[in-house]
Amino acid sequence: MSQPVLLTDVGDPRVADAVASLDGWRVVVHPNRDLAAAVTAEPDARAVLVAAEHPAALRHVSEAARARGLAVIALCRDDAERRRAVELRVDEWYLPTAGAEELALRLRSAVARATPTSREVADRAQRVEHEEMLYDFLTGLPTLPIVIERSRALIKERGELIVLYLNFVRYSKIEEIYGWERLDAVLETTAAAVRGFMRDSSLSTSRAMVSFANDDDFVLIHVPAPGVPVATDSEVTELAGALERSVAQRIEAAHGEEVSALFDIYVGRAHVYYNPKVRLERLVYRGIREAADAAKGIEQRERARKVDALRVSLRDRLVYIDYHPIVVAESRRIFGYEALARGKMRALRSPEVMFEVAAEADLLWELSRLCRSRAIEGMAERLGADQLLFLNVDPHDFTDPVFNAEFGTQVDDPSRVVIEITERTAIKDYPKFRERLAALRALGYRFAVDDAGSGYAGLGSIANLEPDFIKLDMSLITCIDTNFIKQNLVETMVRFANDQKAMVIAEGVERAEEFETVKALGVHLVQGFYLHRPERL
Repeated sequence: MSQPVLLTDVGDPRVADAVASLDGWRVVVHPNRDLAAAVTAEPDARAVLVAAEHPAALRHVSEAARARGLAVIALCRDDAERRRAVELRVDEWYLPTAGAEELALRLRSAVARATPTSREVADRAQRVEHEEMLYDFLTGLPTLPIVIERSRALIKERGELIVLYLNFVRYSKIEEIYGWERLDAVLETTAAAVRGFMRDSSLSTSRAMVSFANDDDFVLIHVPAPGVPVATDSEVTELAGALERSVAQRIEAAHGEEVSALFDIYVGRAHVYYNPKVRLERLVYRGIREAADAAKGIEQRERARKVDALRVSLRDRLVYIDYHPIVVAESRRIFGYEALARGKMRALRSPEVMFEVAAEADLLWELSRLCRSRAIEGMAERLGADQLLFLNVDPHDFTDPVFNAEFGTQVDDPSRVVIEITERTAIKDYPKFRERLAALRALGYRFAVDDAGSGYAGLGSIANLEPDFIKLDMSLITCIDTNFIKQNLVETMVRFANDQKAMVIAEGVERAEEFETVKALGVHLVQGFYLHRPERL
């Protein structure tokens, strides 16, 4: 009879000692990137033990194990990894301090849980569903029913409460650019930062919550202590400013300036008075809606200020360029630089924010002209003789009369410029668009499709634009070393590019494992923080 196998990516002697105490079991260790494939391929596998530090890898391994009915045990080094493991419904988890005896117990428990009776399956599903309604596993914050029950007596005694709605804008943009794994990590950081700030603030008795599970906005329910006056609007405004600075600092420290630049928070306030004739839950829900509306109003006023800041930036040319190297995968030689525009004013530091404001104010052409001009100005000082400038151009810019009249003669040597088609907006008339590209190509310009695999930049754009370069979106590159579907997609794209005499650029490479994987798949050029960070002139 074959031996039951525990598959793992954890090379800890205590794991081997734990397995040795089980009758007839053996342990097989694989690298993290190969573990999901081993789960599928190993016929005698009964359980898998996986480190929870890489969210995507943990998810892929868990899904592969579930498909075969294998038990899953997660090694969790901190509370964030534990919540991640619980969210994925692993059978057991343990801390690095656990000994061999505890590991053996958890392994037995996990195997027993992985083979439950139909009644146990139904009961477990009902419990999980109930827990998910009450708590957000990602942040650990409760939902409204829990908070109301915990605060009911205090609210009735005090007769009033304050609802603060924390509207975090552009978190969806983080997910769109960097993927859901990064947003999950940002939300964990945000929740921890909010808890820490509130604990040390004048509203330390507030209860933080999410309005519903998996939401990216938070709600604070504050019932003042006896004899303590309710916070005024000015106090809430001051508190909101301090909270924004505190959370932004935590996000920048944990996730970098690029992510932090997308962060904005608007805090709305509602003062709710207890009425025994009205169900408390309805009173609180109405207060949350009122506070959310107030936060939206603050956001709209802030938008108006940002439009004013943009007009000043356009008038005074307050835009600078960071140049992000693109390197040859095999040699790491710098092949060229992508020009990345940044606003000098803090409110417009992020290019996503800057262009978002420009679109709302109908100033996209003016902003694009300034960004292109700034990028081209730096060519002579930044680029070597054999290096290219990758310049972002949106399809909307091709309808700008100034672009069509002047851009062809704006560059001394067009053969050294690659126009990256960044599809913030969809291309609506491909025949006319191709005519414009052909005219520029005749002058010597080359073209790249940016963010291939995301948004509008799909296979249709590649087929219609016939680019010289195909830039793969970082959502395809993140954790590619542990995702075989992504590897197959990239390998297929490389074969296509080779057939078309084009080159593939992998952007967003942030780890050595990702770099080695894309290089092995034949990707020609690489861009990402693992190799170089953007540099200002």
